[in-house]
Amino acid sequence: MTQQLTLNVGMREGHRFSSFFVTPENAELLGILKNGFEREFPQIFLWGDTEAGKSHLLQAYCERYYQRGLMAAYVPLGSCAQYGTRMLAGVEGKHLVAVDELDAVIGQRDWEVALMNLINACRANHQPLMLAARTNPREMACVLPDFSSRLLWGADYRVHPVHGAQCLQAMAWRAHQRGFELSEQVMKYIERHYPQNMTTLMAMLDHLDTTSLTKGRKITREFIREVMQKNTTTPLLK
Repeated sequence: MTQQLTLNVGMREGHRFSSFFVTPENAELLGILKNGFEREFPQIFLWGDTEAGKSHLLQAYCERYYQRGLMAAYVPLGSCAQYGTRMLAGVEGKHLVAVDELDAVIGQRDWEVALMNLINACRANHQPLMLAARTNPREMACVLPDFSSRLLWGADYRVHPVHGAQCLQAMAWRAHQRGFELSEQVMKYIERHYPQNMTTLMAMLDHLDTTSLTKGRKITREFIREVMQKNTTTPLLK
């Protein structure tokens, strides 16, 4: 029972390709994923910073399989490794396997053996396999050389984080996706007063969206000042 419960833990509603903000740095990767990486590679390894969007892309790929009536297993090791390697038995028979947060178990011999066996099984059974970690697979401190080499059996791509001015563009784009617009004045106000990182801006957007719907008010500079002054979790620039 534990094995089944841990599969697809951490799947977030709304993580689809259509909700992923594509920067020029990630355009090639998105093209490969949308066309179906398994047409070219038996497995694919995504790596990059914590907030780059790796989990979003793995879950989006799983969602596409679900939409086709196929089975996919999403396994985030950061939260699932506590259940032990036996949980990987639950991916048998799935049409797609996506293992996230590999960093959580690298260096642990039992996990490396289990994951090496999983890679071997996916290859033998022609199951597409997705892997993701913060670290470049060529630089991972693996205990087992055979496991290290198997991480490179397919293609590997860095997922570049949204940064700088792209964060504001992503915020405006996400608002449009939700059905409302942020005016130029509002965007300039946010640029002057709030940190330009995706975690802060997306949390801010969620809060503003929910509060504006609840109060039936449009998002303006005055509304942001009023609402965000009461929200101590979002830092304000000095």
